[in-house]
Amino acid sequence: MTVQPLIDASERGVRQTGATKPSTPAVATDADRASDDASMHLRTQFLRRIAHDIASPTGVTMTVLEELATESDRPELVAMARRGLRRLLRLSEQLALTADLEAGAVTPETSSEDLRDIVKDALEQAVSIDGRRDIMTTCDAPDADLTANVDRRLVTSVIREVIGNALRLASSRVAVRVESGTEGELVIRVEDDGPGFASDALATLGQRFAPRSCVRGLGLSLSVAKDVLAAHGGDLRVEPSTLPPGRRGSRGAAVLMTLPR
Repeated sequence: MTVQPLIDASERGVRQTGATKPSTPAVATDADRASDDASMHLRTQFLRRIAHDIASPTGVTMTVLEELATESDRPELVAMARRGLRRLLRLSEQLALTADLEAGAVTPETSSEDLRDIVKDALEQAVSIDGRRDIMTTCDAPDADLTANVDRRLVTSVIREVIGNALRLASSRVAVRVESGTEGELVIRVEDDGPGFASDALATLGQRFAPRSCVRGLGLSLSVAKDVLAAHGGDLRVEPSTLPPGRRGSRGAAVLMTLPR
């Protein structure tokens, strides 16, 4: 339940009945705010519980699988099972981080990090989960100082998710580049030659749980990335890809993540 529709309904009621009590909108607003806070608390608790209930059995299963892998004569099946479990663990991590962001409980623990190393780690993780044989991936970073004060775990996670989205949607290519921006900031650019973003997705970019016409998965990756980057003083934006059009003939999308030095 959102505050604005209820306030509008209250105001319409005042106009229709001719009531002039000044206290009515204030009472309604307080009630709506309390209801909204309770709904937010319930949602974050639900997300945390689901994240835990996914992670716990998945972690145990992964441990057992690694033990069985040494005795298996079907390594391709083990690889498929391992990838599926990694996807579940990623989902658990994403839900838990979403719950923390909703509750305002994310405070980056920063240290000086080489952004090139973080991007390479994120790319390797994304390929291990969402990589496809028909997709070529490239990573380009200049031989320059690209250090920034960041929370390595959080930033690696969100870059991995953005690259994973690109891998799932690309026609044939994903390109990742780390560079210095025009104002001294650091920029991580993730491009693909997929279908690009629908207009309603662009209009609600960064909003969690917003209804969209074309959504695969939960649609949380970019909203989480935007909030984590903002907590570092950075930002996220979307532009048309500079890659040649893919097999579908579409230009694709470029997601730009910026971080201050």
